[in-house]
Order: sequence, then C-alpha cells, then structure tokens
Amino acid sequence: MSKFKLKINKKEIEMLKFTAIITALIMIVAHGFCYFNLLYSHDSLIIIHNDFNYNNSLRIGRFLIPVWTYIRGEYYPPLLIGVISIIIMILAIYFICKIFSLDKKRDVFIVALLLCTCSTITFLNATYINYSDMYIFAFFLQILAVYFFQKNNQLSLLTIPILIISFAIYNCYLGVSLGLYIGLLIKDLLNKVDWKIVLKKGIKFVIFVILSLILYILCSKLVSYLCNISLTNEYNSINRALEFDNFSALIKCFKDTYTTYFVYFLVPFTFHIKIAYILHMFVALVAIYLMIKKTVNINRVRNTKLYVFLIILLCLVIPFALNVIYFITDGIVHGLMVFAINITYIYIICLISKEDKSLISKTTYVVLIIIGCLNIAYSNQIYEKRKMEFDSTMNILNRVVMQAETVDNYEPGKTEVILIGNLNNGSLVDEKQGFDYTGIGQSYFFATTSNRNTYRFIRYFLGANMNIVNKNLDTSPIAKEYSKKDEVKQMPSYPDKGSIKMIDNYLIIKFS
Repeated sequence: MSKFKLKINKKEIEMLKFTAIITALIMIVAHGFCYFNLLYSHDSLIIIHNDFNYNNSLRIGRFLIPVWTYIRGEYYPPLLIGVISIIIMILAIYFICKIFSLDKKRDVFIVALLLCTCSTITFLNATYINYSDMYIFAFFLQILAVYFFQKNNQLSLLTIPILIISFAIYNCYLGVSLGLYIGLLIKDLLNKVDWKIVLKKGIKFVIFVILSLILYILCSKLVSYLCNISLTNEYNSINRALEFDNFSALIKCFKDTYTTYFVYFLVPFTFHIKIAYILHMFVALVAIYLMIKKTVNINRVRNTKLYVFLIILLCLVIPFALNVIYFITDGIVHGLMVFAINITYIYIICLISKEDKSLISKTTYVVLIIIGCLNIAYSNQIYEKRKMEFDSTMNILNRVVMQAETVDNYEPGKTEVILIGNLNNGSLVDEKQGFDYTGIGQSYFFATTSNRNTYRFIRYFLGANMNIVNKNLDTSPIAKEYSKKDEVKQMPSYPDKGSIKMIDNYLIIKFS
C-alpha cells in the first residue's frame, strides 16, 4: 500500500512565519490602541447591523456584507475586528510578496510596514470599524485574484469568482488587482519575456476583470430583485458608475484621475505632512531613475524599441489603474477608497530590491521605514483623538439626559424628544491644538456626527430610555417643523439655560 507523502517547502513555511510575526507586530503597534479601546463614532455608532443597514448594503451593491455580519456576528467588538484584520493582513502581505517574488525578509518587512500602516486602515479603524475587517478582506481578495491568475492553469479561473466576492463586499478596490497585474506585466517585459506572451496575458486579465464586473452587476440586480429592494444612485453605488454629464466632463475626470493619484501619493494622510511630501518625492524620483535605467538596459532582444514602448505605455497607465475608482465614480472618492495607490510602494520595493549594494537603494529603504514610522505616529494620534471625542461625548450626553429628566412633565421613554442641531456645530466645540487632522471622518469634535448617531449613543452607551423622534433620520419631518418655530429659534444652544425644555408636549433639546 503506497504511502501519501506531503511535500513541505520549508523556505516558504519560514517566510510565512516571519510574515505573520512581523505583520502582527506592526498591526498591533499601529492600531492596537483602537483594538483595545472603545472609540465608536460616526458610522461605527451603528453598533448593530440592523435591518436598515442590511437594506442599505443591498441598495448600493454590497450584497455580501449581510452574509459577513451573519457569520462573524452583528455587533462590532474592536478586539475581534482587530484579530480578524491582523490575520487577513498577514495573508495579504504574504501573497503580495509571493506574487512579486519578494523573498528577502527586509522586503517583506517594508511591504508589511507600509501597507499595514496606510491611512485607509487607520480611517477604517477610527471611523468605520464596523466595516474594517470586511473591507480589508475585500482588498485581500483582489490580491488573491492576481495570485491565482498568474498561475496560468485551471486555478486562474478562480480569479472571476474571487473578484465578484470582493466587489460584493466593497466595490471600490478594483485598482488593487489592476495595479498588481500591470506591475507583473512590466516585470515580465524587463525580464525579456516574449512581448506577445505578455500582451496575451494582459488582454486575458482585462477580459477576466470585465467578465467579473458584468457578473457582479448581474448578481447585484438579481439579489436586489429577490429581496425586493431597488438599487439606489447613492455615491459609490453601482448605479452611479461612469455617469458623466457630457464628454467634456469625462475628459476632465480622466485628467483629474491622474492628478489626484499624485496628490494622494505625494501628500498622504500622515504625520508631519511636509516631511512626508519630501520623502515621497525622493522615493518617486528614485523609482523613475531606476525604471529608466532598467528600461535603457534592455538589449539583445528582438524588437527592443517595442519592448521600451510597451514598458513606457504600461508605466503611463499605472496612475490611472491605481486610481481607477476616481474615474468610475466621477471623482466621488475618500480615504477608504484609495487603498490601491499604496501599491506604488510595491513597485518601488521591487526596483530597489535588486540594487543591494548601491547607496541609493540603502537610502531608499531608510526613507521608506521613516514613512512607515510617520504613519504609525499618525494612526495612534488619530485613535487618541477619537478616544477624547468618545469620552467627551459620553460626559456631555450623560449631563443632557440627567437634565432632561428634571424637566417638568417629562416621562423617560414616553415623552417624545426632538433633537435640534448637532453637538459638532454647537457652542461646546473646542478646537484642540495639534488635533486638526484632515481625512474622512476626522473633522469632528464629538462622536455623534448626526442626530441618529446621537440616539444610538444615548441608547447603547448611556443605556438611557429616551424616545427620540428623529432617531433614524438626521432631520425628521417633526424636527424640521419645530426647528422653524420662533420659540425654538429663540432657544439658546446647549449647555445654556433654556436649551432643554417642553414645547407642545415635546421635549426639545437644542444642540446648535
């Protein structure tokens, strides 16, 4: 009886172990504060994925989000989110390094440092931790799709379903797979692989991507039909894709896709932005120099000019590919949607990896490490800012509830409460020195960014039974009606005396 022998590549096992250890350590240093503290704010105050959010996910084409929350659980405990995110990032870093044959520990460390500390993950954790693990999984699937496609066998067919799953969780990471594969095509051309083979592979990948997008759209429409929910035209919904008013708007968006790529890469959301700009300019110039050097050195191959032309063409396509979501959405993008631009670091690492003994290579490694350290400082300060906002909101709303319960004729849980204005627009706003960070969700001073989030904060974190009429809408019809009344207009904003009082059997709380 023959014995089954399992062949284990010890080198790969060792690399996976190293990747796991270094990635986990970086993730903990950069984001551990968030995983071990309650920093809920903004959309993450939707503490449970209720019917409203299921429907909302289906309306914009993210029909697998309810499946993810069903498997993981509808609540969002930060530590569990952190553990899942770390495991996914370990796999993401490992497969990126496999794709580009980056087998040196130094290179694995730099890849992990730059991708794990990028602003997209920081913004996810700080403001949208309810989606953090699933969105990280979505861009991991884009990486995995490229890994299977380059196998060039039956496994490459997995590319299509993997991409569909990624889009169905978060439909904004197409640039990740496009950017990675363009990098592979350039690598093949620099290694003098037959240009016809490279061109054939590129066309095949584009066909696979187009098929994936078509099938994803069909699946979205089928799911919405079966659930009797119409797809909306909200931002980054599939119904809003490629909606241009006219041809000139399309051309303008095409140009802006390139310019905003350079803005996002050269001036990232990080600590000491001016220093980061200088450092990114340096690594960009190094990358351009090494790319020109490698391209010029192509010789002893037929059609040398054609190889050079194809390399230049692909290099020109890269900014558009990495920022393709900007073009698809006609410029409606934010920090969560531009993760693909960080793939630029992978190109740079591939270029300097072969220049072991050169001063320029060693200097670039040091610069990349400094960039990663700036990102770590930025993420921790963002989380500290979030902690202050959460604690401040807790203290203020606790006082609001206590004062409301002292108002004559107010009955907790029975009297209807109308919230007017928002804490972030009121007199309590205090711009703390050194906390004026930009980026999605960072321009607020309190955790409650809308009235429905104020209701959630009061209900879940204070445990107060308050019957808020505008709990599902920022401004309900009743709130709109009362905000126009002269008696309400004349009310001062909280915490001034008279900012909480009964009017027509409603308890009015005016924040701004």
